[in-house]
Amino acid sequence: MAEPPRSGPARSTTGPRGTGRPLALRRAGWILLALLGAYWIAGNLFLNTALGPWAINRKPDRFTMQWSHGLTWWPGSAMLWNVELRGHVRRVAWTARTKRGRGHLALWPLLQRELRLTSIDAVDVSGEVRRADEDKRPPPPRPDAWALRFDRIVAHGLREVDLGPLRLSAEGEARVGFYKQLRGGPLEIYPSEARLTALDLAWGEQALLQGGRAEARFALPRHRPDEAIGIAKLMLAEASLDLDTTLPALAVDLDADGRIAGRFDAATEPGTLKTRLTWRRGALVSGGTLAAQLPLRASRAGSHLANTLTLGLAVHDEAIAFDLDLPRDTHDPRSLQAHLRLDGTGLALPPDAAALARRLHGEIAIDWPFESLAWLGPWLTRVPWLQLDGAGAVRAQLAIRAGRFQPGSTLSVPAVAAAATVAGHRFSGRAHADGRVVERDGQAVAEVALAIERFDVAAADALDRPLVQGRDLRIDLTAPEGLDGLGAAHAQLRFEQAEVPDLRAFNVYLPDADLRLLGGRSRLSGDLALDAAGEIATGRVRVEGRDGRVRFGRLSFAGDFDLDGRLTRADLAAGRFDLDGSTLRLDRVQVLDAGRSAGERWWARIGVTRGHVVAGRPLSLHGRAAIEMENIGLLLTLFAQRKDYPRWVLGLADKGRLHATGQMQVKGDSIVFDHVEAANDRFDVKARLRIADARAYGDLLLRWGVLALGIELRDEERDLHLIGAKDWYAERPSLLPAR
Repeated sequence: MAEPPRSGPARSTTGPRGTGRPLALRRAGWILLALLGAYWIAGNLFLNTALGPWAINRKPDRFTMQWSHGLTWWPGSAMLWNVELRGHVRRVAWTARTKRGRGHLALWPLLQRELRLTSIDAVDVSGEVRRADEDKRPPPPRPDAWALRFDRIVAHGLREVDLGPLRLSAEGEARVGFYKQLRGGPLEIYPSEARLTALDLAWGEQALLQGGRAEARFALPRHRPDEAIGIAKLMLAEASLDLDTTLPALAVDLDADGRIAGRFDAATEPGTLKTRLTWRRGALVSGGTLAAQLPLRASRAGSHLANTLTLGLAVHDEAIAFDLDLPRDTHDPRSLQAHLRLDGTGLALPPDAAALARRLHGEIAIDWPFESLAWLGPWLTRVPWLQLDGAGAVRAQLAIRAGRFQPGSTLSVPAVAAAATVAGHRFSGRAHADGRVVERDGQAVAEVALAIERFDVAAADALDRPLVQGRDLRIDLTAPEGLDGLGAAHAQLRFEQAEVPDLRAFNVYLPDADLRLLGGRSRLSGDLALDAAGEIATGRVRVEGRDGRVRFGRLSFAGDFDLDGRLTRADLAAGRFDLDGSTLRLDRVQVLDAGRSAGERWWARIGVTRGHVVAGRPLSLHGRAAIEMENIGLLLTLFAQRKDYPRWVLGLADKGRLHATGQMQVKGDSIVFDHVEAANDRFDVKARLRIADARAYGDLLLRWGVLALGIELRDEERDLHLIGAKDWYAERPSLLPAR
């Protein structure tokens, strides 16, 4: 029979070995707590001493991060207050500030040289972006360089962001993320978005957008720096903007002359701007729209005008349409309409203006005054020698096809200050301009006519001393390919009978001291053909002088003259012009020296058969001429006084008209005549003469039958040769090479 079980206390199932597991857990807990405490102490020391900024700001010229204090409770998690970040990338310097930021750092990627922040939350964010003077080029690429990966950055409230002169502030949230490998590695911006309210945008102190609402999205695929530079990166991007905001009115003050001064006025009833646009890898997406209404408020001499400028943009499948309308008001004729279409929806960045123009079609109509028309000169003429400035109105009806103005296009400027710089001289006055595009031989040709009722002409470096004053100056420009070809335009400049207030002002163009204009009345006319650079190609200049007085060497003359100068450009770089066909008429010429003449008055006609002039101050001139003179008397006065000639010579002085040929050179400080040969049916003459420093040197040979006379002139001294005069003259050296 079995023995019953013994009674007594139950045996424990846990002996001494069973107490180990709780002890191990406690020890692990204490170790973990100690590690956390050590981390808490080390981490907060790192954040609240100079150690943190020292470790992070190793390249202060490219990136710095500062904060007032921080707190971390767990590895990879931290909160910072009053944070400021500064960076410099190429020519862009940026700054970002937040009152408080919280972030989480992934520790494991650090082993793979990647600084990855899985989330950052910032409150009350502000910042600025500006263009820096220094270009911070990235260091040479390294494949093992550290990478920065910020998966999620959330900004709660954009208090203020300065983008150069632009200043933006808003409420709401912005989320962004990016990846960037240092040392020239790739960049990527993850799909980012912003939802903003109370959006304000200003340019300096001038408000542009007020109280708006915006939703924006942006993404940039991963790419290396050499794949897209600067604004060209946007050709890879995808973005959208949904904006609804108000615009300040444009207040315009008009003076009595119609000049305007404008400013944005936030106090009056605002306009509106609504846009929904999507950008995808270099093109706008069909369905996008933009609509704006900008109120215009104008005041003039106590009257007030009100109007509204309407803007519209619509993206279609194969084109972008743009409309602008400012209707004519019953109280003010100003108006502006534009209806344009751009073929295709792609937009190259940076923009290619020429390529865009080739895609542009439409019509523009404008009737508007401008405070300054300086902008119109380069656009209208595209030639640097012609400038338009001052206040004035523009009236235009323009038809555009493939970026070119079509026949039927017209442009008019009723009054504008105009200035044309031609051959170193400035023509200026108040003008009216009319332009039109016509069709010739199947080609569009632009014609622009400027008429200046009163004008002045002055040397470009002495504008305060007018040389010529006249009326009715016309400048006519003609260009192939319509207004687009005005850069290659040729021009015709014409004026008649302009007054020369003081002939002496032209002495700077004459040889020093040897030829001087002393006075008289004169009129100047011109007809000049100009190339696209404003240089004279061909031309005709006519000068009429009456009661003129001139000093030639030590002699003084009086009389009338008519110069008809024919110019043909021979060498643009040297400023050389051919003078072939030019003529000079001298009438009622007398020598103002009783010892040289007995009150005679002569006439002469000089025609340049071949010659050229080089522009300058003084100018230089070389030429061969045919000369017709009333008689020999004028030539004799250049060499001697009447008492110095034999009686038989004086008897020839009025013996008939004389025909001559000769060469002339005006260069530096001297005037030279040579190979002068004159003859009529009674006698013949040969002469050469050089005048320099107001002194005359030369030789004269006069023959009448078997009689001959030679005169050697050395300033005030003369030697007469009565025997062997012909041989004597033949042995004398020429002053100029025969041509």
